[in-house]
Amino acid sequence: MTQDTKATALRMVLSRLNRLSATAPDELKEYLSARVDAAVAELDRTGIHLTDGPEDLIFLVDFVVWQYQNRDKPGSMPDWLRLRRRERWLTQPFRPEEVSAGDP
Repeated sequence: MTQDTKATALRMVLSRLNRLSATAPDELKEYLSARVDAAVAELDRTGIHLTDGPEDLIFLVDFVVWQYQNRDKPGSMPDWLRLRRRERWLTQPFRPEEVSAGDP
C-alpha cells in the first residue's frame, strides 16, 4: 500500500470521525496516521496484504475507525466487519514471494 493511499485513508478516517482535516489538531492526525500504519501491519501479519484499490481502502478505513471508536470498550468485532475481513483473507491475491524455494 502506497503512502498516497495511506494519506487518503487518513483523510477518510478523519471524515468518518466528523473531523475536518484542515481543522483537526496535528496530534490527532499523527495518532490516527499511526493507527492506519498499525492496522496495515496487523492485517499484513494475518495474511491480508492490502492493495491500493478502492475496496481495500474502504475496508482499511472501516477497520481503523472501528478500532479507534471501540478501543476502550469490551466486546468483539461486529459481524459485518469480521466477515469482511474473513472474506478479504479468503480472496487474498497470490504473492510469488510467499512461495518457499522448495515448493513446485
